Amino acid sequence: MNQVAGLFLSKSNKQLGERYYLLECLGDGTHGWVYRAERINDKKIVALKIPKQNSAPDRTLAEGKDLIGLEPHPNVIQVYDMGRIKEENNLYVIEMEYFPSETLAQKLENRDIHLSDEKSAFPYNQYQCVAGNSAEYYFNIYEQVLKAVDYLSQLEPPISHGDIKPHNILVGDDNLVKLTDFGSSALPLEFYVKTRENGGTVLYSAPEFCDCASRKGTTEQLIAGDIYSLGVLLYQLMTGRLPHSTQVDVRKHAPFAKPSELNSSICPEIEAVILKCLDKQPNERYLSVTQLSQAFQQAKVRQLCYAAPKLANTPHQTGIKTDWSSSLTEALSEGDYKAAAKIANNEFKHNQNSYALLMQCHAIYQDERWKEFERLIIDNKDTFLISEDTDIATARIVAIKAMLKWRNIDLAQDLLSVAKQHTPDDFDVTLCSASLLGLNAKYPGARKELEELNRAFPRQHRILSRLIQVCEQLRDYSASAGYLRVLLKVAKSDEKLLQKRAQYERLGVW
Repeated sequence: MNQVAGLFLSKSNKQLGERYYLLECLGDGTHGWVYRAERINDKKIVALKIPKQNSAPDRTLAEGKDLIGLEPHPNVIQVYDMGRIKEENNLYVIEMEYFPSETLAQKLENRDIHLSDEKSAFPYNQYQCVAGNSAEYYFNIYEQVLKAVDYLSQLEPPISHGDIKPHNILVGDDNLVKLTDFGSSALPLEFYVKTRENGGTVLYSAPEFCDCASRKGTTEQLIAGDIYSLGVLLYQLMTGRLPHSTQVDVRKHAPFAKPSELNSSICPEIEAVILKCLDKQPNERYLSVTQLSQAFQQAKVRQLCYAAPKLANTPHQTGIKTDWSSSLTEALSEGDYKAAAKIANNEFKHNQNSYALLMQCHAIYQDERWKEFERLIIDNKDTFLISEDTDIATARIVAIKAMLKWRNIDLAQDLLSVAKQHTPDDFDVTLCSASLLGLNAKYPGARKELEELNRAFPRQHRILSRLIQVCEQLRDYSASAGYLRVLLKVAKSDEKLLQKRAQYERLGVW
């Protein structure tokens, strides 16, 4: 059991070290608690998030770290600080803005009640439009979400939220909207060993990012994923339904009803915006969130002059299909990786579904059951070493990483040799290759591959941290200090990096 599991359940009026006083538990989820807390040094009321997997590395627990110290945006929850409280057994906490609110998911579940209570958020008299308050109310919310995502996408470096859904959209007094939960946010080509665990999340994700795996890609690829999610959100607001009801349908982009087929009062312009966002091909979607916002503004005016959309009461579709992938995402949402692996294993055994094998790999990896992963590879060695299927290619990379952690160097090398044949220029394949060289004490070769990656993809944490290690092994402290300087610009408040800088200062190499 995790060292903090069960420790804070229903524990208010508790002081955390010299930093916080817990006032009220606002939420107790699968992965953590959220508290209304008082910051002791200045009495400021904040929201304090306490992850339950407290023994995980800081980088895994960090959420929205790149937002610390930035100019606040009215539609984005501020992240003030994060780190461990030594007096509380190194408890990891994330300090955020406290914003009394309901989630949009709660609003949608009670849509009829809210539509009868809420006042119109926008005066459209200048357009001589006859439109119901429901459309204006939800358009107001959607516009603010667009502003938040657009703001993140224009930071330097840009940030992709990665988990846009009603549960992460807060609606407060005067219908002020704030985007929260940055646990899936990513910088360009950043790699997080975090899964898209929540089944609802998967149904809002783009086909290219729906496999419950970590998100990685270029700025354009990540933002294109956010734009797809924004399309799903608008589809739901206008129809009361989601385009797809299972993970498999999302992934293969199964045909779905056009919005106007579900709600005849939707104008062609709004439908066009939604469908462009939901294009299977990322490069066919809007090129930026700004471009999407401009298109939405024009379509919104047309919609409010067209008719008052009769928005459906509930986002919960009747007769939703369930399949193995639905059961899988439910198990993942509960953190039950063993059950998830079993579900995927049954599907693979019965139907030889390569995607199921990929999901089994992800579940076992997340549960850190390396011996079981080794057995999975051995039992399916022909599949892992011969298949050219794209899902198996991805599973192969996950398997290499698992065997590197298990220190089965020979099996990792066998898998890597095949991966290099099929995808020699893949970012993760090259990074795994450099890691293998390092584990085999072939430091010059590892450094060469990492430096080539660094030239192609500068300022990436995974590359720079490995370069620091390999340069230390080569006793080139001048180079390792140089890479540390760059990495500190990317991760300014990383405690381990700051400790390493202090070590370099003592050695006189800084």
